[in-house]
Amino acid sequence: MEEQTITNQRLENEMELIERAKTDDQAFEILYNFYFPKIYGYLFKRVGNRQVTEDLTSIAFMKVFCNLGKYKHQGYTFGAWIYRIATNNLIDYYRKSGRRQEVDIEQVGEIESNNPSPGEVIQNAEESMFIKFVLKKLPERYSKVLHLKFFAEMSNQEIAQTLKISSNNAGVLIYRALKNFQKIYKKYEK
Repeated sequence: MEEQTITNQRLENEMELIERAKTDDQAFEILYNFYFPKIYGYLFKRVGNRQVTEDLTSIAFMKVFCNLGKYKHQGYTFGAWIYRIATNNLIDYYRKSGRRQEVDIEQVGEIESNNPSPGEVIQNAEESMFIKFVLKKLPERYSKVLHLKFFAEMSNQEIAQTLKISSNNAGVLIYRALKNFQKIYKKYEK
């Protein structure tokens, strides 16, 4: 398999690679290996369950693979296209599951000697739960844009393409979402 250069968290010659991936499994594998951790992380932060995340990520990449021949660069990046597919899968999952909360037993692991103290682990877990609580209190649009910005680590341009809005609008939306997050955080802070 050939080596592909990653520059600034992007694949070099990505458009050429996408065209090749339509008929070449090795080219698709490069795209898959590059985008899989990003999509998995984005979905895991939204779902919080390893098995569900694996299922949603697999479904997303199956759809990418099946529809790759139809993909055309139309003013949005390939990454934004994949995030849109993953987001639509997530929306379908929540509709079907009724937004019930599941906890992944595998997340609870043994504490090794080089890990933080039990008190620190509890404090970090509480902070993480509190952040998730605050994110759920936000309007869906604000929650979504903050997940894309901080968990999926997307640029404003990629967020704009994913949400089909302008880059300026994405920046304003992120700013408003952060202000709203801060207000709710302070309201419920202990």
